Amino acid sequence: MRKNLLLLAMVFGLSVTACGGSSSSFSSENSSKENSSIDTSESSSSSSSSQEECTTHTFKEVTRNPSITNRGALVRTCEKCGYVEESNYTYDLDEFAFKSKTYMYDGQEKELLIEGMIPYGTTIKYENNKITEIGSKEATAKVFDENNNLLVSKTATITVVENTGLPNIRVNTTNGVEPDYHDKTNYTTMTTTVDNCESKYAITSASGGIRARGNSTNYDVVSKHPWRLKFDSKVNLLGLNDGQKYKSWVLLAEYFDQSLLRNSFAYTLGNSLFNYSGNYTSDFKHVNFYMNGDYRGVYLLAEQQQCNSGRFSIAEPSDGTSEKVGYLLEIDIRANDDDPYFTAGPESYRNPQGIWSGGMMINGVRVVSSTYAIKSDTFNDAQKNFIKKYISNVMDALIHAVTGEKLQVLDENNNLIDSPYDNQFDTLNSFIDLESLLKTCIIHELMKNYDVGYGSFYLFVDFSASSKHPRLTFGSPWDFDLSSGNKQTGDVIKTNNEFIKAGFGEANFNPWLYLISQTDFYEELIAKYYHVFAMSGIFESGMQYVKYATEAFKNDFVNEFERYKNGTGKDRMKTRQYSSQKDASSYLTNWLTNRKSYMDSRYLNKQKV
Repeated sequence: MRKNLLLLAMVFGLSVTACGGSSSSFSSENSSKENSSIDTSESSSSSSSSQEECTTHTFKEVTRNPSITNRGALVRTCEKCGYVEESNYTYDLDEFAFKSKTYMYDGQEKELLIEGMIPYGTTIKYENNKITEIGSKEATAKVFDENNNLLVSKTATITVVENTGLPNIRVNTTNGVEPDYHDKTNYTTMTTTVDNCESKYAITSASGGIRARGNSTNYDVVSKHPWRLKFDSKVNLLGLNDGQKYKSWVLLAEYFDQSLLRNSFAYTLGNSLFNYSGNYTSDFKHVNFYMNGDYRGVYLLAEQQQCNSGRFSIAEPSDGTSEKVGYLLEIDIRANDDDPYFTAGPESYRNPQGIWSGGMMINGVRVVSSTYAIKSDTFNDAQKNFIKKYISNVMDALIHAVTGEKLQVLDENNNLIDSPYDNQFDTLNSFIDLESLLKTCIIHELMKNYDVGYGSFYLFVDFSASSKHPRLTFGSPWDFDLSSGNKQTGDVIKTNNEFIKAGFGEANFNPWLYLISQTDFYEELIAKYYHVFAMSGIFESGMQYVKYATEAFKNDFVNEFERYKNGTGKDRMKTRQYSSQKDASSYLTNWLTNRKSYMDSRYLNKQKV
């Protein structure tokens, strides 16, 4: 993939030497100067003092790849005299799509928005893009450069259909046996029917098994539980993930979030940030769930977090012996023998009361160890020890870079050696996919996810010969039901303060997010990515779904609320309580709007990108 080149082009400003091609230097001044002096004419050139001595140039081409945050150009440098020619600047237009969508009628105006990220310096204009009544129309999205030249035009169909409510997923277990919600190992045999949906997505009887999943939602005091469905043959459910078929799917209870919309908002953001750049975020759809004819409420149908083509696309071990395979990891403080796990990071200990000892103080925050569950297949201790050594050394190198102790990289055996680079960015970017980590920071900073270091935080790497992710990569935002002001705990409720750089307490501490925020390049790069995030309308896409779901599915949400209205703060993890789903959605909308205003003031005016 082009990740290394994109990030390098994004960060380093290109400067011309007298007669020797080009050189790069890391500074915000260079970056700003370069972008403020973009020449969009057919070609631009500069020459050294020795240009007249060279009657016939011998050009060496140096391609500066376009990225989401910077424009690119083809730079040609004369190897003899240093004369430079630059072509028109171009844009990375690979990280967005304009997709057809179908909405249920609710009397409100509907519109299509792009999914993904448009590069800095461009604007997007929509045509024929609004519809209220039942019907369909072809909409157009056009992307223009800063001089209003058309770069690309895409069309998609927007459709409004009769509102029949949410699709139904009906599970019938053999002999009506109720699955044990404590048992996350054994499946109860079942058949599944999907109805009240487009005919192409209807399923009459798919055989498989159902079992419990999740953690806090399996407590005895909780009355609504999440489930994992595993079919005997691969199926697609309701068109998720562009219709790809898998055996495993999940039904999220959303019990702690009475708006039932925080996860879907996070997945909408994650889709635009990750799914068009070779990474992954789960697709989703709200459904009514029935088990053995009993209505269980509104659930969020989503994808199982697993290694699979189209999900986490990393190599799985074939013979059970090789260590050079893909590894999917989850930070999970509750890791147990359900999956192999290990601990990595500064040696520390958490007592039964949740108080940490040990660790390492870095800029006033105690950096502690984390527990990692291996969610991909492993077959022996050698594989477990291999990935533990890798994560431990990556963490050590990150800490050494942040503290200024030394710059180190990993060799082919994942041992730490002196870095060949003289700066933090190049050093860390050689073994960490910094783009994926910075995008992850945006979601968690915006939504202030309480569980960010407690569990459901995914990272992965692939050591196979065909790897698309040879560096440690972060993706698939997951489990945001306690985010966005829902958890009634201290500063996490506030909308106008920092989250990641504050370390957010030791109980739910996430070392990756905090440590990257302490690097000397974090402020500059997070501002650049946030600029693109804001320009691309990603926040607006998420808010559009919150508004649409609240209105279009209001009858289903009323039924859900009636079913579980007797839940108390005690069994809802001390979350905020509401009188209706609509009230909960209104609070979420206001909280996110205020948080976005803070983020805008924090990053949009920080510097010109």
